[in-house]
Amino acid sequence: MSVINKMLQELDRRNAMAGAEAAPPPQQVKVVTPAHQRHEWFWRVVALLVLAAVAWVGWVAYQLQPREPVVTEKALRAQAQARKAAAAVVQPAPAPAIPAPEPKAKPVETAEVFKLARAIETPIIERAPQPAKVAEAPKKAEAPRPVAAPPPAAKPSVDKRDRGKPNDAAESQFRRAAVLLNQGRVSEAEEQLVGALLADPAHQPARQAYVALLLEQQRMDAAQRVLREALAANPTHPMFALALARIHAEQRDYPAALEVMDRAGSAAQNADFQALRGAVLQRLGRHAEAVEAYRRAVQNAPQPGGTWAGLGISLEALGRKAEAAQAFQRALGAGPLNKEVREYAETRLKALE
Repeated sequence: MSVINKMLQELDRRNAMAGAEAAPPPQQVKVVTPAHQRHEWFWRVVALLVLAAVAWVGWVAYQLQPREPVVTEKALRAQAQARKAAAAVVQPAPAPAIPAPEPKAKPVETAEVFKLARAIETPIIERAPQPAKVAEAPKKAEAPRPVAAPPPAAKPSVDKRDRGKPNDAAESQFRRAAVLLNQGRVSEAEEQLVGALLADPAHQPARQAYVALLLEQQRMDAAQRVLREALAANPTHPMFALALARIHAEQRDYPAALEVMDRAGSAAQNADFQALRGAVLQRLGRHAEAVEAYRRAVQNAPQPGGTWAGLGISLEALGRKAEAAQAFQRALGAGPLNKEVREYAETRLKALE
């Protein structure tokens, strides 16, 4: 028993020593998480990153999308306004529905401008009769229109087909120019008129409208050039010759004005020609010839008071006072007069009586 006891004690002692020696190592050992927990955290992080990437891509895609509701609304408003504006602009277009009268309406304006261009300043300012002349312009404007009709009649007898095509092109461009002028598109109308004259230099309505346009814009040099080109081909054309003579007279180039009228031939017997001729001769101091021209003017057609006043001035310069007084009396009774012309005529009439 003692031996067994000793053996048990020895075993206990050894176990105690082994336990004392084995105790420290556990203090230096760290707790290690299981492997499956490490994988779980890794996938969670990956999932979060993927979710963040997807969210960022979605946000960028949203920002890049066009703002259709706002843009569409603005576009619709702009389109509606554009349609309203287009409708407002297109409303003058009913004019093309009357293609025939359109071109005829423009020569009326042309004639009016020619009438205004014919105003010549006399010693007592002969611009007073202008209102009466402008009022007569529409009546005379109808005359140039029938003149434009003969070219088609002369076309088959002379040029047949060769002349027909240029006339057709010139006429179409002239009609387009008339429509453009009625719409206020002056620069485009001018291009059409120039094209019409290039297609047919003898197209008188186109040249007449072009000259009127240049006179209206006070482009006298260009107007003179166009008129000279027309008179080079036909020096006796009454309207072109009278218009060029008026321009020379307004520029106080009286010899040039007289030269143009002298080349006009039989057309110079027109009452308007003779009235202008009298005023030009009066400026040149040739009163006897001026009286003859004024006499022909008042005999050929009723004249405004300015023509009678001009006649009175030249008669008085020649010492023919009784006739001058009669002329001034006729000037006062011929219709509306410019204030200065009326005062001058009244003053001279009192002095001569």
